[in-house]
Amino acid sequence: MTGKPRRVDQLILHLAVAANAVGLGVILALLADLQDAYALPTAGLGLIAGSSFVAAFFAYVWLSRYADRGHAKAMLIAGTLLGAAALILAAYARELWTFVAARAILGLAEGAFVPAARRVVLDWTPNKPGEVLGRILAASVAGFALGPVIGVLLAEQFGLQVPFLAPAAVLLLAVPVVFRLRAPAPVPISEEKPTLSLLRNRLVLAGLAFGAIDFATIGTVDALWARLLTDRGASTVFVGASFTLMAIPMIGLAPVFGRLADRLTPTRVGRLAMLLVVPALLGYGWLEAPVLLAITGIVHAVGIAALAPAGAALVAAGSPLDMVARGQGLLEAVGFLAAAAASFPSGWAYETIGRTTWFAGMAALVVGLFAVGLSLGSPRVETGGSLRE
Repeated sequence: MTGKPRRVDQLILHLAVAANAVGLGVILALLADLQDAYALPTAGLGLIAGSSFVAAFFAYVWLSRYADRGHAKAMLIAGTLLGAAALILAAYARELWTFVAARAILGLAEGAFVPAARRVVLDWTPNKPGEVLGRILAASVAGFALGPVIGVLLAEQFGLQVPFLAPAAVLLLAVPVVFRLRAPAPVPISEEKPTLSLLRNRLVLAGLAFGAIDFATIGTVDALWARLLTDRGASTVFVGASFTLMAIPMIGLAPVFGRLADRLTPTRVGRLAMLLVVPALLGYGWLEAPVLLAITGIVHAVGIAALAPAGAALVAAGSPLDMVARGQGLLEAVGFLAAAAASFPSGWAYETIGRTTWFAGMAALVVGLFAVGLSLGSPRVETGGSLRE
């Protein structure tokens, strides 16, 4: 352990998490403009967006172990440098393959940075996993939510290069500051275990079930949200504003619910989250007025703000000390798979079986996943006093 963290260390780390997430949002916001400016094929837009998720998945699975071996600071620095390099590449890209490469490098940067950041905060405050992981989640969501706003504003004033170069400059300036962080010492490893050995732990499996709910519901909403609102008469401005309004609860409430998970146990916070997530999913299938759908989206976001830190805390509690970062990396990797599995068929389902049937099916799936997580995560566990049932 490295002892009690300095306040400046906590501020630096959370700002760095947000700065790394900004780049992901910038590219997504400017995809249409980039296509028009450089004659990119429409089919290539999916490659640009998806390359980051594929790269991040493998990075989460394979790189997170090094944060447990005492390389957390190196991973933070590497993730920051990779993020800056990807944004610089995107600024000067003109062909499809360069944009795909830039987005993939951003995924690698995220896969290196996020598990290391979670390992650091869990080392700093091991008795409050829900609270500290909720703060990391809030910082990441804040950066991602700011990315589109920053990208659009800078593009309108300065063209398509500056929206990428500005956050890249911030990341480069952050490198020497991140270097000052007090990072965890290496944890002695008596026997090297594969990451998938974590699946033998009930709490890890429970946390993964919670995480799958988070990402699957977000994946299907991301895929259908603009279409759902537009078909009901909403303007483009309304659609964009609704995305921002949905991000606000996740930024503000994730640390609060994380703190509650530490006090009441994650599974109890999970029950509260389900009282919000399931009705929201059903509401997407039935409601017609854009305003009511937007309110439903906010309710859904509050539920996710509760469920996400609860799931991360369960995984942290079930991970051995020398596999804490790998547990968090596995959580994100499973989440990306769940998001992909839910988002890919969403458009087809919307057009064929209809939104009511699709979202009702998603609600049923969510209830089933939660029942599995609840049954696995309920036994009495004591982990540094952070989980009490």
